[in-house]
Order: sequence, then structure tokens, then C-alpha cells
Amino acid sequence: MIYAKKKVQNNANLAAQTAKIIANVNELEQKNLIRIEGNEIYVYPEIWKDKVTALNWIKCLHLYCMVKKRFKESDTLYFKHYVSGDVVGSFKNKKASVLAF
Repeated sequence: MIYAKKKVQNNANLAAQTAKIIANVNELEQKNLIRIEGNEIYVYPEIWKDKVTALNWIKCLHLYCMVKKRFKESDTLYFKHYVSGDVVGSFKNKKASVLAF
């Protein structure tokens, strides 16, 4: 959040956001809309509406893997199409990138 041209982050808000991300990813896994296998995450790219949304998804899924799967912040994640297995995005060197647009 930006307040008076300074970046301000509320830790309580960050904890709530992290909890919501974990709950949403767990729900998607239960519905078989995403699958996590090691450092590969299989997703349906149709849930990514545009590039900005896709980058946000990648960052959220990386955060989920750090919290629940005990990944390091510098670990690389590959995002692949759920059906075909083609790479559609990645998270390398603390940077998200999308290939399918």
C-alpha cells in the first residue's frame, strides 16, 4: 500500500493475506485445478486473465510453496500447462515471468 508517497506495509494485513493465499491454493488443489509436484506447478492458464494477473498468481504460488512446502526464497519454480505440460511461466532469481501470452 502506498500512503503519502511512501510504501507502508501493515504486518497484520500481510499475515491475513498470506492466510488467504494458503486457503485459496488449498482449495484449488482440492478441486484439481492446480497440481504441485516438487518445483513444478501445473495450472490451467485460462485462470490467468492477463499478464498482470498471471504474475500475481506466480508470486502467490511461490509464497505458498515457501510457507507450506518449505522452499527457499531463491528456489526456482516452473509453471506448466495442466494438460500438455508446456512451460507457461517461471519464478527464477526472485522474479516472476510469464511465457504464455
